[in-house]
Amino acid sequence: MDDTIIKTERLILRYQRRSDIKFLVSLWMDEDMTRFVGGPRDKAFLIEEFRKTGDDPRKEEYDLWVLETKGNHEPIGHAGLVPKEIKDKPYIELNYYIDKTKWKKGYAQEIARSLVAYAFDTKRLDKVVAVIDPENEASKAVARAVGMKYWINEERSGKVKSIYLIKNKEESAPQP
Repeated sequence: MDDTIIKTERLILRYQRRSDIKFLVSLWMDEDMTRFVGGPRDKAFLIEEFRKTGDDPRKEEYDLWVLETKGNHEPIGHAGLVPKEIKDKPYIELNYYIDKTKWKKGYAQEIARSLVAYAFDTKRLDKVVAVIDPENEASKAVARAVGMKYWINEERSGKVKSIYLIKNKEESAPQP
């Protein structure tokens, strides 16, 4: 069974496999990659969570999926759409986490653009948000590059985060 969710010019976003656990654990334990998202995670917790996901990778409609290069199928990140509550309302959040050895190659922007299109065209969502640390200039640049606009600040887990928003142009949804 094909586990591809999205293909771009250079990338494949796919469901997680058990063989991805080592890569994902190293990604989420990396201080540089997690600096703006709460810091490195606990290894035992990560292994357990990724094992559960590997056992049933399609369980969640919205999730983070493995990002790999098209040519050699090298895993380079974790990206996707996840449920998020903002101002006591449900939203779907755009996420893009790229291995630091692959930064500055345009991968985050490439997958973010495709995820927004997937959210609107396939999932028929009317809006997508990105929750970004105000100091994370790279993530803010990616959000802006895919058409997101700064919306509001919100305190989350004791830290103020900037919320970016994009609306589906095909929808006539009211203001959030």
